Amino acid sequence: MMIAALVDVGDKHRLRRLLERLDDVKIAAQLDNMDGPSTLRVLSMLPADRRALVVGAMRYEAAALVLAQLALEAAASLVDDLNTDDAVDILGRIDKDKLAQILARLDRDDAEELEALLGYDERSAGGIMSPDYFSVSPDATVAETLAAIQASDDVPAGAFHVYAIDPDDRLVGVCSLRDLVIGRPTQRIADLMDTQVVTAKLDQDQEEVADLVSRYDLVAIPVVDAQNRMVGIVEVDDVVDVIREEATEDILKMAGAGEALAEARSFVSSFRARWRWLGVAAAGGLVVATSLSGFQTSLAEKPALALFMPIVAGMGGNVGIQSSTIVVRGLAVGFVETSRVRRLILREVGLGVAMGLVYGVLIAVVASSLGFRADAAELGLVVAGGTLGSMTIASIVGTCTPLILDRFGVDPAIASGPFVTASVDGMGLLFYFWLASVLVGVGS
Repeated sequence: MMIAALVDVGDKHRLRRLLERLDDVKIAAQLDNMDGPSTLRVLSMLPADRRALVVGAMRYEAAALVLAQLALEAAASLVDDLNTDDAVDILGRIDKDKLAQILARLDRDDAEELEALLGYDERSAGGIMSPDYFSVSPDATVAETLAAIQASDDVPAGAFHVYAIDPDDRLVGVCSLRDLVIGRPTQRIADLMDTQVVTAKLDQDQEEVADLVSRYDLVAIPVVDAQNRMVGIVEVDDVVDVIREEATEDILKMAGAGEALAEARSFVSSFRARWRWLGVAAAGGLVVATSLSGFQTSLAEKPALALFMPIVAGMGGNVGIQSSTIVVRGLAVGFVETSRVRRLILREVGLGVAMGLVYGVLIAVVASSLGFRADAAELGLVVAGGTLGSMTIASIVGTCTPLILDRFGVDPAIASGPFVTASVDGMGLLFYFWLASVLVGVGS
């Protein structure tokens, strides 16, 4: 039975038994979709040592709502039990006044550390890093390093590597725990460590950090400042969150629906994020309608042309979305590079022409068989040519628009959705009617 259902009926006995059987992540997944008061009731039934684990596994927006509703002392206690990187991501989403009150109730050193992390751009390496890592001198021996790790009261959960730091806190090398385990006790870290360390800069965009972790197959990447002094690490679980967040943002942008899921925003902010792109579509539609008004005579002479307007526009729109999506995603993952641009454009345009020929002929055959008597051949020719032209235009627009936007530093994800659809529909239909006037003389 779902947690929400048991909360609604007030069956505390069965709810407690269910919570004992479920792991922290499964509980968090259900709490993500519950209202604040219900979530607080569930958390109050969990042992203190599990509450932070459950809240840390929740979506940050949902966890922030929970934290905002707790009493200040309870909220501070919960923050104190959270992993530092999770605490920063959650605290960054609550009201500033509440944040200040919570930080005031924490240990001074912990509060200063959280304030420093909250000062970084939340979408940068500094904003997603954890300040918890294990470092040693490169002159330390394997035996000394292992003894220090075992004697530590607070070994970081993601301590898969030991970082070698010089007296000026500069990162000089990294050594895996595996290397420590198989190394001789008297060996120095300097003899085992890898000096070719892949690092991220404090202000580096989180998407670039995720790309580095992916390319080098890392479980954690150290974050350094401009002087190469180590300040934290970004772990792979945070990278997974970044990849999911960036992919979600791109998908929503391509649909013209903003940058965040609707449930994470208010009605007003959702409206503001979406009305502009719908406005683009409406403006595009009005431009198309105005342009097509000059072809009223064509429609009067051959009304059957109107029957195939949706399919000509629809086929072009689909090809445009396909091409733009391929290019946008290729740019995001680094597949589309300068050396490949020309080949990519030629391929996409070639595909548009090929598919336009195939579907243009198929649609023309169907159009010719619909019983338009003497007009059948002419209609089929116009529909075939119009479909071919529309799909070719769409492939060009869908491929080139995101490339041009990227060249000028604009997020290419906005090149899909309403923008491409409106422009492709308009140009495709204008070409369709122009072709009709040229091939069969309508409207002349």
